Amino acid sequence: MPFHKVAVAIITPTHTKKSFELGLEMAKKFDSELTVIECMYKTPPKFYFFETKSDKKLTQNQITKLKEELKNWRAIAQKQGVPIKTKLALTENISHWIIDYVKENKIDLLIVDYPKLSIEEITLFDDIINVIHHKSHCHLLTTKS
Repeated sequence: MPFHKVAVAIITPTHTKKSFELGLEMAKKFDSELTVIECMYKTPPKFYFFETKSDKKLTQNQITKLKEELKNWRAIAQKQGVPIKTKLALTENISHWIIDYVKENKIDLLIVDYPKLSIEEITLFDDIINVIHHKSHCHLLTTKS
């Protein structure tokens, strides 16, 4: 079964390269388009209605780091001749953002990273993975470390 559109969703801050490398291999094997999505929660301001300078700086630093990572993924894929798109998802709901993206862009295969996490992170990311698993109507592959 060929996959025309492969997407890799990096949803955890502590991920490995495994999901990207797998996505790259699948895209090469099936001559597919690859999309890499870096997901980040929009951090709610410390003060309910007011975003402080430190809130803005924290978010900006995180965005800069993720954009660098996306640039790196893009360079690796281009070097191997794989057509690639990159997205930065700054959202309040990662699972719904990914589900919508998969539907709108007719993704055939979604690869999601699932590295070793702390107890607090496991609860949050288990929920995200479960929602994506049940509501995204495409093949789903989860990479574990």
